Amino acid sequence: AQPWPNRVVKIVVTGNPGSGPDIVARVLAEHLAAMWGQGVIVDNRIGGPGGNLTAQYTAQAAPDGYTVLLGINPQLAMNQYLFKSTGFDAEHDFAPIIRIGIAPLMLSVHPTLPVQNLADLVALSKSRPGKVFYATPGSRYLPEFVGEAFNHLAGAGLTIVPHKSSVLAGQNTAGGETQAYIDSVAATTPWVNGGRLRPIAVFGPSRAPGYEKIPTARESGFDVSMPGWMSLVASAGTPREILERINKDANTVLARPDVVARMRTFGMSDLGGLIRDFEGFLASERKFWENYVRVHNIEKE
Repeated sequence: AQPWPNRVVKIVVTGNPGSGPDIVARVLAEHLAAMWGQGVIVDNRIGGPGGNLTAQYTAQAAPDGYTVLLGINPQLAMNQYLFKSTGFDAEHDFAPIIRIGIAPLMLSVHPTLPVQNLADLVALSKSRPGKVFYATPGSRYLPEFVGEAFNHLAGAGLTIVPHKSSVLAGQNTAGGETQAYIDSVAATTPWVNGGRLRPIAVFGPSRAPGYEKIPTARESGFDVSMPGWMSLVASAGTPREILERINKDANTVLARPDVVARMRTFGMSDLGGLIRDFEGFLASERKFWENYVRVHNIEKE
């Protein structure tokens, strides 16, 4: 048999081009293709609630390393506690490859909204009951739970408006249809750079790289963190040597100064790591979400 890879490798991504995972996947694809001498394509697919459809698609792919998933929190750590049926088993249907990095979510607002921080947003929402809307990129994704955790803690009364993609959520907030937007730094950055959205807080343990002037929610008086993360996984049964090869080469890409700088513009830090590190991280994340769903009495859909 010819050594792996001897044909195109596909990175499956939930959502449309322009989303955070899509952007990160394309950075990896460009450099891995050059290293492997083979095409690496990004396959954008409709994810459905929580990204279940793309995860199911990858779980059912041949275990040969030619189809990998750009995995995010819901698919690999949350959905098993949120849905009666996901169409896959997160703990047994995937082979972990690498945690790409961690990034806080960002809350941004329309530039004309008269708020400078989270306290201002809470006060505005309380003065306009039910009339301050925040956009999220889909139903039962991390931004929804972060937003609702903040909403509950602050007693803000914000109204959630789930969208079908990050692009639509950002677009509708930039256009004034919704007043605030919660999503990854990667998805929010183009709108911020274009002056169409203004960031006021990040939900993470520390300030986001590239956005050091923007305080965390905790610093703003609201103890909500729950950062996002991205990863690569393959279908269970993929040979270990292929997983190790992808891990090794992805770590090489993530150590490049230009890639580190690019990831920083998206708020991404803690780049790369060994397979066993990712396995331990997944176990801790699943424990967190199992407890979170139980404590908050969230019913499965």
